[in-house]
Amino acid sequence: MKTAGILLLVLCLACAAGTAYLYLTSNLTVTEIRCTACAAEDQAALFQELRRQISADTFAGTPFDTANLGDAGDYQFLEYTLFIRNATFLKAELLEVQITPMKGDVLQIGDLSPHDLAPRSGGTAAATILTSKSMHNIREITLTYYLGGLPFSERLTYSD
Repeated sequence: MKTAGILLLVLCLACAAGTAYLYLTSNLTVTEIRCTACAAEDQAALFQELRRQISADTFAGTPFDTANLGDAGDYQFLEYTLFIRNATFLKAELLEVQITPMKGDVLQIGDLSPHDLAPRSGGTAAATILTSKSMHNIREITLTYYLGGLPFSERLTYSD
């Protein structure tokens, strides 16, 4: 009886250590961030569609300052792409990239499809914002995701 109790205690401690190891090493690594700028004039159809959605109150993204939306020539699209590595043994679920707005940012286009990252693999996540043509591309980026049902968040700064 005493041997069984010791064996069960060792087994319980091993399970607790394994669970603690999984939790403490559960994070994704952002290996690179790229930003691509595109004049809104070059994406006129997308700009007009966003303008229509805003006026119809059907815009599915994150509005920052859409009250005085001007002409396409005054704006640019900035697309931030994060290259992510999942070195854990858990699937990363519901990856989302959110850009912290600055004065001059108009909106962030919504990404309605869920993004997952398989264990021990790499992938990308992206976010696109509409901003004033005179704005720089330095932004704070928040990456949120779930590992094993637990929420995680990481703040990054992109600078040229």
